[in-house]
Amino acid sequence: MAARVVEALGREEAPALTRARHRRLVEEARSALERAIPALVLRPELAAEDVRLAAAALGRLTGRIDVEDLLDEIFSGFCIGK
Repeated sequence: MAARVVEALGREEAPALTRARHRRLVEEARSALERAIPALVLRPELAAEDVRLAAAALGRLTGRIDVEDLLDEIFSGFCIGK
């Protein structure tokens, strides 16, 4: 996997994370993947969920729009019950 990243990015060192949001999302993805690895053997369904969470965090970092994020944005301005 590391070789594919180097091939795609053209360098071996990781880019600097200068924004707190970027650092938080990368750490969120890393934590989810660290949970997924030991779960692969005993609970693959939990591992799959952790991988999905990691992919979602990286998607938010790269600008991919998630359905849940879109719905949260749309409904954040509405007050239900009025």
